[in-house]
Amino acid sequence: MGQTITEKIAQTHMSEGPQRPLRAGDFLSIRPHRCMTHDNTSAVMSKFKGIGAQKIKDPKQLVFALDHDIQNKDESNQKKYRAIEAFAKEHGVDFYPAGSGIGHQIMVERGYVIPGSFVVASDSHSNMYGALGAVGTPIVRTDAAAVWATGEFWWQIPRSIQVVLEGSLPEGATGKDVIITLCGLYNHDECLNAAVEFTGPGVASLTMDERFSISNMTTEWGPLVGWFPADGVTIKYLRAIHQRLNSMGIERFSEKDIEGWANNPPAPDQDANYAARIVRLRPMSPDQIPCKSCNLWRRSRRTKSPSTRRI
Repeated sequence: MGQTITEKIAQTHMSEGPQRPLRAGDFLSIRPHRCMTHDNTSAVMSKFKGIGAQKIKDPKQLVFALDHDIQNKDESNQKKYRAIEAFAKEHGVDFYPAGSGIGHQIMVERGYVIPGSFVVASDSHSNMYGALGAVGTPIVRTDAAAVWATGEFWWQIPRSIQVVLEGSLPEGATGKDVIITLCGLYNHDECLNAAVEFTGPGVASLTMDERFSISNMTTEWGPLVGWFPADGVTIKYLRAIHQRLNSMGIERFSEKDIEGWANNPPAPDQDANYAARIVRLRPMSPDQIPCKSCNLWRRSRRTKSPSTRRI
């Protein structure tokens, strides 16, 4: 039996675990490619010091980006921000002060996320990194402190669910409509704590912005991972990122890396062991898009979706 993409990517980042192909339910120690914290860096600092750590294992693995409470000009918040900046400078960690942008956007636009990587953040919407062919998943503050101190943390492989997209979005519909539709159709925790992998011919019609929206909002649906394959749309985006970073004197990945992703993109095995598949999900028109909080839609439409199959 082959592996899902979540199992395969976790395998390549495993530092200790089963000496065989990973499967859902396995525990392992994993060394993430990157780990981002935002305003909660202050809380992670406390955890870090609380476990007796004094030195960060790999400063290049970490990113600090202040983005959650930047409108708060109270001295207590400004003091916290200054302490985070001083800590980042002391340990040589990449630091983005308040006003630099949203942390997840910084992670993708500054080249910290690449196809086939395992990227974590102490924030629930870390699933967004899956739009670039990576496994992006949230971790708690204690795990973030463990990454700071040791470079790794323990993780359990989640079950994987495949969502096969067909067709293309009709005029007026967006990527957000896709994920809200899925939230409405499968609203009984069918995908809770799973890794969702989007595949199918419909993926090619989605822009990077639409993929980012879908992956980011899989958090509201319940999965730990929201992965998309790295295709021509992804490669074009990464080339633009590479060129922009080069103009700034920054190189997080090379043209050779891009060619490698283009010629051999990370992908699940054809006989991967998915817990379930949601197949033939065709885009709806805008007036059919459900509101996740609309109980009337749930009662009247939930069972009227012949183009999908329930998990």
